[in-house]
Amino acid sequence: MSSPRFSRALFISVLLLVIIPLLILAGLMTGRFYLSSIDQANTSLQWQARNNAASLEQLLFKLEKNSQLLSSIKAITELPNKVVYSQFALVQLQEFVAQNPQIKAAIVIDNQGFIVEGYPITSLNLNYKLTKSILDSAQTSTQQNTIQIIDNPQVSELFVPAQAKQNALLAITSTLLHEQDSLSEPIIKTGVLVSFVPLSEALKWLAIHNEQPVYQEGKQVQITAEKNILFSLGDAGENGKLMGQATINNVYFEGKPTNLQFQINETKTSYTSAVKQTAVLAGLLIFGLSVISFILVRWLTARLHNPLNRITALSREYALGNYKQNTDDFHYQEFKDIAESLNSMAETIDIQITSLQLEKHRAERSEQVKSQFLANMSHEIRTPMNGIVGFLQLLNKSELTQEQAEFVRQINNCSDVLLTVINDILDFSKIEAKKIELESRECDLVALCRDLILLFKPSCDNKGIRCNLDVPSIQSLIVECDEIRVKQVLINLLSNAVKFTNQGEIVLSLTLLNRDERVTDVEFSVKDSGIGIAEDKIKALFNPFVQAQSNITREYGGTGLGLAISKGMIDLMAGNIAIISELGKGTEFTVNVSFKTLYPEGVSAKVDQLDKDSQFDFNSVDKPILIAEDNPINQIVITKYLTQLGLSYELAENGQIACEKTLIKDYALILMDIQMPVMDGLTASENLLARSGFNTPIIAVSANAMKDDIERSSKIGISDHIAKPINFTELEKVLAKWLSQQLLK
Repeated sequence: MSSPRFSRALFISVLLLVIIPLLILAGLMTGRFYLSSIDQANTSLQWQARNNAASLEQLLFKLEKNSQLLSSIKAITELPNKVVYSQFALVQLQEFVAQNPQIKAAIVIDNQGFIVEGYPITSLNLNYKLTKSILDSAQTSTQQNTIQIIDNPQVSELFVPAQAKQNALLAITSTLLHEQDSLSEPIIKTGVLVSFVPLSEALKWLAIHNEQPVYQEGKQVQITAEKNILFSLGDAGENGKLMGQATINNVYFEGKPTNLQFQINETKTSYTSAVKQTAVLAGLLIFGLSVISFILVRWLTARLHNPLNRITALSREYALGNYKQNTDDFHYQEFKDIAESLNSMAETIDIQITSLQLEKHRAERSEQVKSQFLANMSHEIRTPMNGIVGFLQLLNKSELTQEQAEFVRQINNCSDVLLTVINDILDFSKIEAKKIELESRECDLVALCRDLILLFKPSCDNKGIRCNLDVPSIQSLIVECDEIRVKQVLINLLSNAVKFTNQGEIVLSLTLLNRDERVTDVEFSVKDSGIGIAEDKIKALFNPFVQAQSNITREYGGTGLGLAISKGMIDLMAGNIAIISELGKGTEFTVNVSFKTLYPEGVSAKVDQLDKDSQFDFNSVDKPILIAEDNPINQIVITKYLTQLGLSYELAENGQIACEKTLIKDYALILMDIQMPVMDGLTASENLLARSGFNTPIIAVSANAMKDDIERSSKIGISDHIAKPINFTELEKVLAKWLSQQLLK
């Protein structure tokens, strides 16, 4: 994933810093203007509703007065009782309807609810149930005049064709009062005068009165009572509409007094058009400002980013080793100062790199010479040591007198000491070069400690000191570790304890600190009653080639590498080693380390395998062993041991002869020395393994015991590797392993 570009981040950041405030400001202004427009629209509609409601109240009041005047005419008042006034009353009703165009019909109802007279003639078709309900509502009121709502579609269609969703009528009733010459009842109610006013006609009058059209697009006029829509004209939609409402006056609806409401609904579109225009203008303004901002920000980014690009290019040139750059072409002084600082730093780095390269070359050369020297010394020492150790092992198997056996034992001890010195030097070199690696295998720590006590018991007995083992009550403690390296550390510590203890005892302790399914924590302790170590010498004791006293090497021997190697091994195991000592009273070394927990089943399998290998019948091998070895002493040692095992053999003085012999004869196994004249063992092995159908195991037998040598052999395809001096027990295991596999093919 590529890293973000500074130029892009700078450009976007500055651009957003300019545009975002503009957008926020425009949004706030537009929103404020929108809310203000809606508020003004609501106020305007409310004012219109109140104004129209007042006008309608004025109209109804006028019609009530006119109806009251008509009801006071004698012909109308006495009509329910004297039918003779019918023709005259009809004329009066006709003139009343003509003079009040909002009134579409007028009728006279007697006290029983029957129509006595009406105009127009169609009004006489009103059913009795309706006229009786009108009469009853009028009589329940204490006032002479009442207004009733007639929400009957049949009545509406009778007087006025339907022109809206609803078109109810207002029935203006005036009680007919007749004066008579009677003291007990001077005034009697003869009936009611009813004038029918369609709401549509009232709205037409309202439009003319206010000098505005009845219907406007996006506007709706409604007259309601008790949430019932009595009249509706126009359409304001269902969503997003504004509303203004006002009360006209008290009326009777379904026999109950209620308020008549005048309501105006209007869509927001007409009021928000200005807001939209403002928003469009604001958007255009923001777009224009954004374009200008874009140009300015791009110019500013280029002014800042171009010097950074040049500084980046300058740094890349420095990284490539070109430290001579011109720093005078920067426009801004700050960037010029940065470039000059980089130039100064580059010159310093150039000097330091040159110096480090020289030191590195010297160190590599020194390390190469050292490694080559150690490898050569190892080879040159191990080659004669192979003869010494081999003949000692052969001699030890022969019949010896007691004195001769003692001589052989002493020679073996001396050779072991010499091999220890060689191995210490090689191990220290590997640790120092960080080339040593740990190998994991199953190990019984209790058995390991017992073996070590048995190993050192003869030495302790010779010095007259006790050698004791202190382990837990458990019979075994199975873990996964590098058994050889653990044993090497403990051997170093025990060797020092035996070396520096002349009386008393040596104790090897094993303590189980913790054990679970994954990890086993243990503590090894080697305690002696020897000469001890001075306090001021303890801190430097784990340094290489350091011993507690200057005369120790002369008096006790040793290289001074044992403790340094031990500490290096414990560090590789992620453990720690500590020391407690007092001069003249003894020393105690403590090693704490954690191993992977294993269970006993693995060990038994391992022992079974070892037993199986050691029980191999070498007499069953019918093919000879080819020995590629140029050293006559080593030839004698190897051939003598193979003869003791009952194996036949053939010799080849170099790799070329070995290759030639394999062309004419099959061999059970090849023991290949690595360093030989004419053709070395590695080249010979490569040639042999490159042949088609060649499947004879090749065992490298070499004084080159370094890990790199073993890896080089394995990479070629060599089956196994045995280091000189040869340990016959190890050789026997390797032979048994590979010869048994050959027999199975």
